[in-house]
Amino acid sequence: MVEDRIHPPRRTLGDYALQQGPRHFSSIAVLATTKTLKMKLAFLNLISSHQFTRLDNEDLYTHLSTFYELVGSMGFEEGDTKTVYLRLFPFSLAGKAKEWLKSHPNQSLKSWNDVEEKFLHRCFPISCYVKVKYDISSFR
Repeated sequence: MVEDRIHPPRRTLGDYALQQGPRHFSSIAVLATTKTLKMKLAFLNLISSHQFTRLDNEDLYTHLSTFYELVGSMGFEEGDTKTVYLRLFPFSLAGKAKEWLKSHPNQSLKSWNDVEEKFLHRCFPISCYVKVKYDISSFR
């Protein structure tokens, strides 16, 4: 007895070249707000001029501190700051740090606390903390 098999539709090689995923990929899910936040080009340029690339000579805590200072100087209301952080943070990364951000599934980072925690854990894992603590305590 011959089984009835449902065959998928025939596809050409050109069909596989078309993008199948979302047209706009972003690991960070930006919360929908009723207010329109105006991001001026000067803000993007300011943030982009202080990018973190995960090089050995870069300090991620300094990067976050500078990021907070820059966003704080832009004059957004207190309630909007976490949304602004989510929108501007990808512009503050480059190189390996940007690759790390893109390695997360689409829209998987849903809050600023989640982004910040994963960023700190990835760029300064617990093992580095323990090593630095040991180096300080065993200094002679």
